[in-house]
Amino acid sequence: MFKKFLCVIAMISLLGTAGCSVLSKTETTTAPSSVRLIREAKITSQWMMKQLEIDMESVTPIMLTLKGGDKVEGYFYVTKGGGVKFKISGTSVIYESSLQNVKDKEITSDKFSFTASQAQGSGYTLLVSTDNQTGKPKTDTTVFLELIYPVDSTIFVPIGTK
Repeated sequence: MFKKFLCVIAMISLLGTAGCSVLSKTETTTAPSSVRLIREAKITSQWMMKQLEIDMESVTPIMLTLKGGDKVEGYFYVTKGGGVKFKISGTSVIYESSLQNVKDKEITSDKFSFTASQAQGSGYTLLVSTDNQTGKPKTDTTVFLELIYPVDSTIFVPIGTK
C-alpha cells in the first residue's frame, strides 16, 4: 500500500513539473509584431475598410474568412525601415509581391486584389514579413496596410505586445 502511495506521489510530481515547464514557456511568449488599427469604416452596405499599422518584429499573419466569389482589395507600403515580403494564400499561395523594377533592391509597396474561390477554401492569410537575407528580423520596419473586403467577412489580426 505504501509503495502505491509513493508511486502516485511520484507521478503527480512528474506531471506537475512537466506542466510548469509548458506554462512558463507560454507566459514568456510575445506576439511577433505590434498591430494597431488606425481606421475602420463601413464604406457601403456591402464593403468594409480597415487601415492597420504594423511595427514588424518578424512575421505578421492577417486572416480573413471569405465565401466563394468574395473580392478583396488592398495595398501596403513601408513607412519606416526596409523592405518586406508579402503573400496571400488560401489552401495554396495565390499572390506574392515581387520587385517592380530591376533597379529595386527590396519590396516597399504593392497593391493587390483577389477573388475567393471554393478551391482555395474559406480561410485566407495575408502574410507580411521582414525581407532579410541574414535570417534575423528587422525590428525597425513599420508597414501601413489597407484592406477593403465584404462586410459579412471576418478579419483576424494578431494582438501585439510592444
